Amino acid sequence: MLSGIYEFVCLSIRYQIVKGIGSALVYLHHECDPYILHRDIKPGNILLDNNFNAKLADFGLSRVGNQDNATMMTLAQGTEGYIDPECRKDGKVKFYPRSDVYSFGIVLLDIVCTRKSREQVWELYKGSKVIEATDERLHGDDFDRWQTQMQRVAVLGLWCSLLDGAKRPTIQKAMEFLERDEPLPNLNYAVNTSLPSAHHDAYTTHCSDEQTLLSDLR
Repeated sequence: MLSGIYEFVCLSIRYQIVKGIGSALVYLHHECDPYILHRDIKPGNILLDNNFNAKLADFGLSRVGNQDNATMMTLAQGTEGYIDPECRKDGKVKFYPRSDVYSFGIVLLDIVCTRKSREQVWELYKGSKVIEATDERLHGDDFDRWQTQMQRVAVLGLWCSLLDGAKRPTIQKAMEFLERDEPLPNLNYAVNTSLPSAHHDAYTTHCSDEQTLLSDLR
């Protein structure tokens, strides 16, 4: 399981895992007809084979989408810390692929940011220090390459986990960002909240109101 990701100190392995998870979601969201939502993306539901290829597991909460109704309504379910904040309310919630994208973003922060909360990573990003959030054990001989790739994954994690689902990329766009080395998005926002606990499972406990401006994203 991906739960033991901190044991892998090799940059290339973590980057491979990131791309493997993203590729699986591209298949579910864009290549299946109708599309499929996983709805419970978290480290415990990501399996690794002997070559560190990532496989999504546990489709117990998954749903088949309706192409004629991208906002199908369903009861909110998922795992605390990974569930889309837009789905963490009583009653019924919207059913759409960018909720999976939110969970994917949190997993990316898990992979590269060494147990720092999403809010802590946001604060470092705001101070143009997002690289300081990444796992220092990933430092390698090729520091420039390490820095570029880890910064890219961390920024993508923040982009995918924006609280406003409409501002998140599709998983297809997220993968293009990784694979084509597109310019980093400019994430400008205002945060009006105190930092939550640094513990991982508090990522979404105290969600702030983020006014997000993105440039060059579409």
